[in-house]
Amino acid sequence: MTAARLECEPRGSAAHAPQVLYVGEFPPSNHHGGAILIRRLLEGHPADRLSVITSTGGMKASRATGLFECRHITVPLFGGARALGMRPLVRAFNGLGVALVALRAIMEIRHKRVEALITIVQGRYYLAAALAAWATATPHITIVHDSFISANSTPSNLLRRVLRYLTQKTLRSAAHVYAVSPEMQSLVLRECGAGSEIQLPSSTLSPHAEGQAQNSRECSPVILFAGTTGYTVRDCLDLLADMIATGQLKAKLHLCTAMTETEMQKFGRNCDNIVCRGWVSQSELQEAFSSADILFLPYSFLESSREAVETAFPSKIADYLAAGKPILVFGPRYSSLVRYTSEQGFAEVVDEFSAAALARGIQKIVFSPLYKEKLAARALEVFSANHDIRCQQEKFYLTLERIVRRSHSCPGG
Repeated sequence: MTAARLECEPRGSAAHAPQVLYVGEFPPSNHHGGAILIRRLLEGHPADRLSVITSTGGMKASRATGLFECRHITVPLFGGARALGMRPLVRAFNGLGVALVALRAIMEIRHKRVEALITIVQGRYYLAAALAAWATATPHITIVHDSFISANSTPSNLLRRVLRYLTQKTLRSAAHVYAVSPEMQSLVLRECGAGSEIQLPSSTLSPHAEGQAQNSRECSPVILFAGTTGYTVRDCLDLLADMIATGQLKAKLHLCTAMTETEMQKFGRNCDNIVCRGWVSQSELQEAFSSADILFLPYSFLESSREAVETAFPSKIADYLAAGKPILVFGPRYSSLVRYTSEQGFAEVVDEFSAAALARGIQKIVFSPLYKEKLAARALEVFSANHDIRCQQEKFYLTLERIVRRSHSCPGG
């Protein structure tokens, strides 16, 4: 399945923005794929026409510089979403927390005369958002980005069935649904009976993009990974780090991620060629990309991660493509990432989990200047066609305006 080329429309922007409320456990910021997407889509939205209801934990995890300058309302979620099902007391508190979010959203909708509500299927706040939207007859836009109801997301079969049912109701009642990949779009339709529009990860073009492929070090190339090091990538990162630490691969690995010193010592084995640069801002990330020879884009081969890598889609892909650098994709054939990469041809693909196969893929890029240039050029072409935030903003605001107009024209809307 191939995503349609983005066509920038001549109208539809934040200039005539409706009153919007975003409800999510993570605020629009530089953490988590869905939150990053919202941050970029609503960039430039008038501060007095935007409100955010989020969790206290989400606010603490986000840098102040990555937040919108608008009204933020924080509501606690005790123990986080993963704690649901661990202890009855925690479940009860979290249930009350979701109810509190819904009540607070209803109050904000009425106070601000909110015209549209936006939420992401992540954690539990999206359920509160859907409830508030229903209670106030406010249209809501729901984004299915990084996560979905699965066997790994809830510890109880009963709770999983309840959440699946509530998610089905949420998506079916939405005025518009966005899915992060064609595979996720199919899952939403199959599991929830809801149609959706594909909304691929997006970003802005890096100012350093032109001529990126020329900066190459054949003797010790710099391989860079940016993003979180969770279960959907960790096995791949561990293999690459082991190859470098043991001398199987003469290269340097730079990580733009959040790791404690203890975690880094365990992961990097005190190897000088493995460096953690910490979590960096968008502008810092673009500069970091310019110093790398290869951008590493992994997706887990573990069977326990299969459900996620088949349908989700790494948000960092947009930033990688915007950098105009050679990209190496390392993941199983069944993953959404490998399917998309194979269709679009913007990266060297290694779909076998072995040190030898990974080394061959890296060497193919490092020792072929023409191939490096080809990959870098194709990356920019795919970015322009499918991942440019300017085009996605135009389409998003056209959809938002259409939804608001339809709501106003309906009796009781």
